[in-house]
Amino acid sequence: MKIANVLRSHPALNTALGVAFAALAVLLMLGYVSRLAGASGGREVSVPIASRDIDVGVRVTREMVTTSKVPRRYVVPGSMKGPDPVIGGTAVRFIARGEPFTESSISGAGGGNTLASRIPQEFRAYSLSASRGCATGPFIRSGDRVDVLATRGDPPSTSTILRDRLVLTTTGGSSGDLTNAQEGFIKVTLLVSPGEAEVLAQAECEAEISVSLCPPAPSPGTAGKGEAQER
Repeated sequence: MKIANVLRSHPALNTALGVAFAALAVLLMLGYVSRLAGASGGREVSVPIASRDIDVGVRVTREMVTTSKVPRRYVVPGSMKGPDPVIGGTAVRFIARGEPFTESSISGAGGGNTLASRIPQEFRAYSLSASRGCATGPFIRSGDRVDVLATRGDPPSTSTILRDRLVLTTTGGSSGDLTNAQEGFIKVTLLVSPGEAEVLAQAECEAEISVSLCPPAPSPGTAGKGEAQER
């Protein structure tokens, strides 16, 4: 009763105590939230994820990318930092809807720096020197697709030995993306199956190899069908 009488007779003291208790409550709540965040994986960060299924060889557009908040502790190693480095890259393996984009799943744009990290287990990277095709050579980039042609015999006869294969890297240029048309050849590294790598190795021994640049895939649903051909 005495405390109540004192508070009624000193309104300023009553207000000060109310403010102090409110501040204490806020501090207690902040401490609880901080402990809860630590127990659940730390501060949340924004991670780019696929908004749809993306087939191998498809160039990633802005509509295919969304973001998700993930506790820092549970971020997948190698995840890309924001959506911008993802857009314009090419999927080197199938990326499922809701899956985070990683450096090993994207070629070009902000994809991984090591070639081996971008090769799916069932594929191989094969580098070939093409003695023709210099007219299109300077325009070939990582993520493009090409046909591989072999010219042999006398009189010469040309046939297409592989169609619509994904270009992982090209030689020359400061960024490693431009082809080198000097001395009448260009060099490209393609994503192929082990059997196709054998076909290319044999063809390089027997024939003159050239490449032709393919148009973009007409739709994401049709990309990747080239890998099923010629096998």
